[in-house]
Amino acid sequence: MNYTLKNDHLNVVVDTFGAEMHSIQHDDIEYLWQADAKFWGRHAPVLFPIVGKLKNGEYRYNDKTYKMGGHGFARDNDFELIKKSADELVFELRDNEDSLNHYPFHFVFRVSYKLVDNKIRVRYEVKNEDEKFMSFGVGAHPAFNVPLKNGTFEDYQLTISPDEKRTFIPLDPPSGTLKLDERVESQVSQLPLTRALFDKDALVYTSSKEMKVSLTNKLDDHGVSLTWKNMPYFGL
Repeated sequence: MNYTLKNDHLNVVVDTFGAEMHSIQHDDIEYLWQADAKFWGRHAPVLFPIVGKLKNGEYRYNDKTYKMGGHGFARDNDFELIKKSADELVFELRDNEDSLNHYPFHFVFRVSYKLVDNKIRVRYEVKNEDEKFMSFGVGAHPAFNVPLKNGTFEDYQLTISPDEKRTFIPLDPPSGTLKLDERVESQVSQLPLTRALFDKDALVYTSSKEMKVSLTNKLDDHGVSLTWKNMPYFGL
């Protein structure tokens, strides 16, 4: 079921399935990718309890093998809407019989979206309801329309700040896992978009304590910026 948040700047639609944003509009411009199945049939999936893929799609815990698909299972589950106000939606996912077959932990996972002027404040909350240590990963995977209004794909660029050295970790396209033995130091502050830039899948970098990545173009002032704190990695 879809729910809408709206203020003077933004109109945002979020689905209970996966707690996934389906639309971000400003001045009748749709900023979020509209899940064209010919290319990629999602909008902005929420990633939990892993980000990325596991080697052979499985892992070992307490001498037992568990299977889990890429980016975890939260994106393919119905969340419960536990709070709705004029400017905020809060969704909740709890462990269930199926999740325990892939992830043997009792948990509560909440995702909230709050409108603050022309910003969407996203918050993730993970609560371990078990008595044992629980490893997990959480992440966001929003996709944006390029071009947004005018121009071509190549008119856009990504600006990364702070401008400092960070580690680039290439992906192995067949498996989707990180090639940790091929890590290299890199200092990149601006990436002009080209189709070839993503020939080998996403670009993964280590993150600073506070980060900002902006998607902008040379023709007008339409674009998006993402900011975050205390996330160890980011992918483009």
